[in-house]
Amino acid sequence: MTLLQSHAPRSLRRPKGDTFSCKAEDDTERGSKDLAIQEVRPGFVPSLKPLPLERNTLHVTSRMGLAGFIPGAAVHIVATMAGLVPFTMGYTVGKLWSLAGCKLADSPSFKAGCYSLLFANGIFPTVLYDKNGQLVPLIDVDDRETLLRSTPFMVANHISYLDALVLPLALQMPKFMSMASVRNYPLFGTLGEDLDFVWVNRGSKGSRSEAVQAIDAHVQAWKPGERPLVIFPEGTTSNGTSLLDFKQGAFMSGAPVRPVLLKHTGSWDPAVTDYLMTEDGARVLYSDGEWAMNFWANLLHSCTVLVCEHYIPSAEEKADASLYAKNVRQYMLEKHRELELVCKTSRDQVDTVLREWRQRLQLQRRFVAEALDAPKTRLRMRLTKRHQRNLQGRALES
Repeated sequence: MTLLQSHAPRSLRRPKGDTFSCKAEDDTERGSKDLAIQEVRPGFVPSLKPLPLERNTLHVTSRMGLAGFIPGAAVHIVATMAGLVPFTMGYTVGKLWSLAGCKLADSPSFKAGCYSLLFANGIFPTVLYDKNGQLVPLIDVDDRETLLRSTPFMVANHISYLDALVLPLALQMPKFMSMASVRNYPLFGTLGEDLDFVWVNRGSKGSRSEAVQAIDAHVQAWKPGERPLVIFPEGTTSNGTSLLDFKQGAFMSGAPVRPVLLKHTGSWDPAVTDYLMTEDGARVLYSDGEWAMNFWANLLHSCTVLVCEHYIPSAEEKADASLYAKNVRQYMLEKHRELELVCKTSRDQVDTVLREWRQRLQLQRRFVAEALDAPKTRLRMRLTKRHQRNLQGRALES
C-alpha cells in the first residue's frame, strides 16, 4: 500500500511555541476571562471540547511485533490481489465511460471496483446523514448525490491515511486538494488526474497563496450539482479526540460548506500521530513504517462517517473568515460528540442517548445566553433606577 504523505513534515506542522506536543485547550477556560464566547455565533456552547489531551500522541496498549505482522500481511496481500481484479475491471469500464464525455467519478462500475478494493483490505465504512437532527443511513436518503453536491466545499476532520480511501467513496467521489508530488505516485497519481484533483505545490514559498487561489478558482467555476472540493481545514492529522484550530483558506470565499466527520472504530486506531504512548507510560516516536506494519497486521478497519447539514454563513462570518472558521469548528465539535455517542451506543438506544444529550446541550445554551445577558440586564436595571431618581428629583424641584 502506498502511503500518501500529509500536507507537510509533521515537525513543520506543529503550532509555534510548542516544541513537543500540541495540547487541546479547554475553550471555557481560555475564554472565561474576557467573555470570548461573544466571538462565537449565538447558540454554540464552547465547553464541548474534551479534556486536555495530547493530540499528537496515540495511546496504545501494546506494539505490533514481527510475529503479529507476518500472518496478517500474508492475508492482506492475497486479499488485495483479489480486490485488484474487480477494481481494474471497474476502472477500465469507467475510462471507456469517460470517452463518451462522462466523468470517471460518476461511473457506477468504477465506484463498484473501488468498493471491492476497499472491502478486500478490510475497510468497512458506515455513512450516516444528519437529517433534521436524526441520524439516518445515507444510503436511505433519496437523491443523496444531489445532496452531497449542494455546496462548493466539504470540510472534514483528518485522522489517518485511510481518510483518503474512505471519504471519496463515502461522499460520492468529490474533488480533493493534494500535493503536486502525488502526481508521481503509482496508482494515486493517475487516479488523481482522472478524478480532477486540485494540485498544489506545498513545498514552495507561495504555497499558501497558491492554495487560496485554487480554492477561489473552484468557487468561481462551481455550480450546484457539480462535485464539491473536500478540504481538511486542520491542515494535518491528530489522534481524533478533538479538532485542531481551523485554517481560514476554505472560509475566505464566504461560500456555504458541508461539514463531515469521520471516526475510526476498529480494534486498531489508524490515527497518524507523532508519538505513541504505551501502557507503561513510555513515549516513543511513531513512524510511517510502523503505521504500515499495523495496517497490514490488522485485518478489519471499521469506521463511521457523519455527513452534517450544510452550514450557511451569516453576513458577519462572510466578512470575517476567522470567525467563520471558528464557528464551523464549534459546530463540528458538537457533532463530533454526537458521533462519539453513536459509535459507543447500541443501535436500539441511540435515539434515547442523543435526545438526552441534546436536551443537556439546550440547557447549556440557555445558561450561556443568560450568563451573557446578565451584565446587560444589570445595566438596564441601574439605568432604570437612575432614571427614576432623576424623575423624583425633578418632581421635588417643581
